[in-house]
Amino acid sequence: MEPEPKRLTSLDALRGIAALSVVFWHWQHFFAIKGDWQDGWSHGQEPLFWLLKPLYLQGWAAVDLFFVLSGFVFFWLYSDTIRTRAIGAGRFALLRLSRLYPLHFVLLLAAAGLQFAFWRQTGQFFIYGANDVPHFIAQLFLVQRWWIDAPQSFDGPSWSISMEALLYVLFFALCRFGMRPGWRALLVALAAVPLIWVDEDIARGFIGFFMGGVMVACWKGLRVRADAAIVTRVLGWSAIAGWVVLAWLLYRDSPLVGGDETNAGFLIVFDIVLCPLTVLALAMRAKKEHPWLGFLGDISYATYMIHFPMQLALALIANRMGWTPQVFMQGWVMVLFYAVLIGLGTLSFRYFEKPMQRWLRRLSPARAALSEA
Repeated sequence: MEPEPKRLTSLDALRGIAALSVVFWHWQHFFAIKGDWQDGWSHGQEPLFWLLKPLYLQGWAAVDLFFVLSGFVFFWLYSDTIRTRAIGAGRFALLRLSRLYPLHFVLLLAAAGLQFAFWRQTGQFFIYGANDVPHFIAQLFLVQRWWIDAPQSFDGPSWSISMEALLYVLFFALCRFGMRPGWRALLVALAAVPLIWVDEDIARGFIGFFMGGVMVACWKGLRVRADAAIVTRVLGWSAIAGWVVLAWLLYRDSPLVGGDETNAGFLIVFDIVLCPLTVLALAMRAKKEHPWLGFLGDISYATYMIHFPMQLALALIANRMGWTPQVFMQGWVMVLFYAVLIGLGTLSFRYFEKPMQRWLRRLSPARAALSEA
């Protein structure tokens, strides 16, 4: 049996692809650069719609992959050390906050400044309207998505980071009480299904994260089997088939996958079956690290968090220059946007996120034991 890998770069790559996929869903924001949405806008006007239709219609669902991936990684790396009290709450919180908070804080300030500049320019906020002091404070403490039907504000995509923070708290508490990967995580995921009809975003976070924990148990059990190679192929082709079917349904405008986040049937299948299956299939295929795949994961947080402030800044420039939304519906503009976004994500990770992470972790008395997770 091969030793358990230290890092699953294939999962890092999936996280990076998911982050970039969300941008396609948010490309529609450029139809609102004047403050109001342009009359007669449609997804069909977006660049290369004939090719990228599934991402324009359902790119929002890529966030669900984040939750499954996070659950897998956290149950894999932390559940035993938390359960056996090898890591305390303070150290665990420092590990997570040092990774997430510096960039979140900077982009919250940037988004707040840009939102109010947009308001002065148009009399409206850009896309997310709940931009007041209480919502700023909630975002400052990463609790803006901890209650039902909480609106998005400022740097709207950070809602999922707030959900991650809530999941970290629950995960730590449950592991302290003995939770392990496997059937216990499955019970929590299934218990969260009724939340879809109450608040689908919270439900997506809970279901995805704890299904990630289920997949860790499956991975640990399947990778030591004598027929692991056959199982790996079956899982891989099953995941590919699932994504092909989903894309086909989206190209066909099937009601089975329509309705955005209000489609409970789609969310249940996607979060309990397809996303976890994909993560498990990729984990089973991991034999060694591939640094170039890890790069996509390294910059995934920055590309996800930076893309909306970039859009907001471009909306301000567009209004100054008299540009119409159609300027952004050109393929070369999208390619340039992605190139700049990936470049900024790379710079952010290397020269801001990692240095800030190391600096904050040095503040801990147990700094010598802190990992780079």
